[in-house]
Amino acid sequence: MPKYIPNTLFSDCYASVGNITFFHRDGECYFRTKANPIFPGTAGQQVQLSIHQRGLKEWRNLSHNEQLEWNALAKTVRSKRLPADGSCHISGYNLFMSAYHGLACIGDERIPEPKPLPSFPVIQLDNPSATRINAAHLQITFKIIGDQIPDTQMIVAKIQLTPLGFKSHRGRFRNYIGTSTDDNHVSFIIHDYRTVSGLDLNEYQVHLKHFLIDADSGHRSKEISQALKVRI
Repeated sequence: MPKYIPNTLFSDCYASVGNITFFHRDGECYFRTKANPIFPGTAGQQVQLSIHQRGLKEWRNLSHNEQLEWNALAKTVRSKRLPADGSCHISGYNLFMSAYHGLACIGDERIPEPKPLPSFPVIQLDNPSATRINAAHLQITFKIIGDQIPDTQMIVAKIQLTPLGFKSHRGRFRNYIGTSTDDNHVSFIIHDYRTVSGLDLNEYQVHLKHFLIDADSGHRSKEISQALKVRI
């Protein structure tokens, strides 16, 4: 990966230009040939595309004043894109669509109301255990470490199973809604886990990116990535 060398004209670069994409790793800027993947159009991707198209239609149907209200709320939301100095924020459209997708993710697809982001507790998931359900499905349970989660917020995780020591693949994560218990644990059920993972092992590396979704507003917390081992 060639490293970008700052010069008198450009101290740093972001995103893509022409056939080149700039990206950052450990504070350093690199560049590579821009990827041009072919959209496979799987059933799951088509579902997400339909949700996005409905959300886009609802955004366009909002009055101008409602869109301005979303824009005002978005000014306090930092962008995930660089530069990471707090100088950039997302647009009202991005905030609306994020909330729309958040509500759809927890099975409550509807037009979100313009509300500020709530306070989200910081949590980690630890001590995983796994149990087979009807031989075909896998239930993975984690202990929740951190602050108490409000009743209005739900844990969602993008999960991928690999052999021990293997890295995750960006395009193979799948969303799972967690079921929380009174003893500060949360469970995720991976249906047909052998088919989903392409593996039949007694021990897995569980790659997960978990976040919280507020069931009232659809807003979501910052995503936290973890990789833990689990034995069945």
